[in-house]
Amino acid sequence: MKKFISLLITCAILTSFAACSNPDSGNQNDNSSGTTPSESTAETESETEEIDPFADVDYGGRSFRVYTSVDTNDATNADAFIRGSGEYNGEAVNDAVYERNLKVSELLGINLEFIEANYNYGTAANSIKTQIQSGDNAWDVIANDLRALANISSEGYLKNIYNNTILNMDAEYWYADSMKDLMFNSAGMYLLVGDYFTDALASCHTLYVNEEMLDNVLGSQNYINDMVFDGKWTIDEMTKLVEQSYNDADGNGEKNSGDTFGYICVGMWGSAIPMLLGQDVTFVTKTETSVEFAFNNERSVAVLDKLHALYYSNGTNTSVSNVSALQTCFANKEALIMGYNRLGDLANLREIEFPFGVVPYPKFDAAQENYNTSLHDTTEIGAIPSTIVGEDLEFTLTCLEVLCCETGKTVIPEYYENGLKVKYADGQDDAKMIDLIHDSICSPFAVAYDVTLG
Repeated sequence: MKKFISLLITCAILTSFAACSNPDSGNQNDNSSGTTPSESTAETESETEEIDPFADVDYGGRSFRVYTSVDTNDATNADAFIRGSGEYNGEAVNDAVYERNLKVSELLGINLEFIEANYNYGTAANSIKTQIQSGDNAWDVIANDLRALANISSEGYLKNIYNNTILNMDAEYWYADSMKDLMFNSAGMYLLVGDYFTDALASCHTLYVNEEMLDNVLGSQNYINDMVFDGKWTIDEMTKLVEQSYNDADGNGEKNSGDTFGYICVGMWGSAIPMLLGQDVTFVTKTETSVEFAFNNERSVAVLDKLHALYYSNGTNTSVSNVSALQTCFANKEALIMGYNRLGDLANLREIEFPFGVVPYPKFDAAQENYNTSLHDTTEIGAIPSTIVGEDLEFTLTCLEVLCCETGKTVIPEYYENGLKVKYADGQDDAKMIDLIHDSICSPFAVAYDVTLG
């Protein structure tokens, strides 16, 4: 069985990198994306005063056209964070989105125009590519599925923004590590991940923990939280805890419905992907023109052994059929830890009465520097079509920089406080944990290019 899993992983990552052909060489090193903003801070006698590098920008009512995804087939959707309802409706996050859009429109002298894209995960790539191929210059930025945009990025349909001088990649509101990981060569950055594309946060993979059960098993509902914050939450620790927590409720000596499990998830394939990526496996190394395989090593073999130990543990139940059934099992106290859910699923669990929390997927070992939080392949991120050039590109990047910055200041805090922490979560560590998850979103390469790679 271990050989079979290894084969599956290898096929998903390895099969056809040849499909990642070099994009249009005209986009490879296009650094003509505007002038360098002023220094972001200036020292005063008593404080550091923030300077707005776009204070004198006024586009005189020019439309900034966003091709926003309204597809509702997937678990999450970006449109609520990008366009919102277009008016105040009393819902805190929506109202923050509306106010941000008004503020940025006023700051830059632009008119935000939204064009709807209603494509599911199977049709998005070809639909967007066909429009770009036709020369249709109808939008400045696209928000759509990670896998779809990654697919067409390798074929030269998206703009290379590598080393542009407008986006502040040192700022927390851009997920720079993710954007760098999504580069399939060392000089091509085509995919945008940041706070403006808030779905990256809402749809990132997290584990859910029944803290009441944790207290019963180990005498502390903060047992896992403490390990996470101490940097000691590893897959070995999780496997040990999963085995400790299993209870053969009917005493028949077999795993079956009605038993209490340490870990529940939907199947072994999809649920194993965020667990695998959490182990900080290096899949490829990149040059200016190609990628080379880098995961045939002792660490990868060790990761496979650890995944096998967890997923074939007596305390693991992989037979739950879908996410809805999974959440019902968790709500019924049938498991200590629930996988295959996303951070935004907190909204679906608001009726649960026992204390529970979210934690990142575990590390390989305590020596691993950071936790790695995986995106889903249908996470909706951003990209700029290759038809946007010259001054139009400068305009687009400026709008994105200000929108992303303002989202980090206003929408994200509101989403934290009213979308995640206050309404749906409870406990002193929640804010700190969600901050940690936000800051650990990375390593999406293997997820993004699974279609391109076969």
